[in-house]
Amino acid sequence: MLVEVSKEVYRKHFTNDPHLFITEPFIGLVENKCERVVRLMNDDESSMGLILGINKGFAKSPFSAPFGGFHYSHEHLFYNIVSDFLTEMKNYIEREGLKQVCITLPPDPYQTNMNAKLVNAFIRLGFTMATPDITNWADLKNFDGTWIKSMVGQNCRKAVKYGLTCSLVTDRKSMEDAYAVIFRNREEQGRKIHMTLDDILDVSRVMPVDFFLIRDSDGNGIAASVFYRGHQKIVTGIFLGDDMEKRNLGTMNYLYKNCYEHYKAMGFDYIDLGTSSLDGEPNTGLIRFKELHNCFTSLRYTFSWIP
Repeated sequence: MLVEVSKEVYRKHFTNDPHLFITEPFIGLVENKCERVVRLMNDDESSMGLILGINKGFAKSPFSAPFGGFHYSHEHLFYNIVSDFLTEMKNYIEREGLKQVCITLPPDPYQTNMNAKLVNAFIRLGFTMATPDITNWADLKNFDGTWIKSMVGQNCRKAVKYGLTCSLVTDRKSMEDAYAVIFRNREEQGRKIHMTLDDILDVSRVMPVDFFLIRDSDGNGIAASVFYRGHQKIVTGIFLGDDMEKRNLGTMNYLYKNCYEHYKAMGFDYIDLGTSSLDGEPNTGLIRFKELHNCFTSLRYTFSWIP
């Protein structure tokens, strides 16, 4: 049977986090977004755990992040442990009188083996699967500066020819310029941005946050990105965008190139470039663009269950 335990008890069993969004520092940063946070473990088996945010009768993981999911002792758990945990989770939701549980799993680079077992078990146990989102990530271990399409390299050389510069910025004014570029890009595409600059800087209190800014020859910010470094081997792209009228200068190609080279030099294995779909609806142009920049395309799954 799943039982609620204290943070201290939970962390005695789960000292490692599969990804940054279920770390205690991050949970502490966003726990005010829900009524209460519960940490669940099996009372007779401690190989798996789950942190849920509960709000108005709905239990979610994540409750304020791109994805959530489970803690586990190692990725090679027996399948029956995974299946039994999900069965007990259903019993817990029903026992507590909750309306629904909803869980979004991390993309494959974070946990390939566990994802395969979890997806199978979720489906077999009658959970509802939302249309999977398409997500993209690059393997930095094998990145040597060669692109799938030579056009990418040509556009990077064009960017240099036109006097574009890319730098990691740390002063408030430059970070404001970077955020302004991303905000404009979202606005032009009719997409909302759910974080203010101060929200992003709040995250920097619990993990390193990097701002990249591309400036044109006049010093104006025309492309930018924000990355979280909350994982030992995977850096997570939170926002990337450019001024679309300047895109012909090769801005995004140049931004990707500089980010790849920077994080490869830092020793990261993968760069997670996020979803290329919205609620399962694919952005075909964005998928193609990322794949031209040596990205792999895979699925990010969300499952729910109503008692």
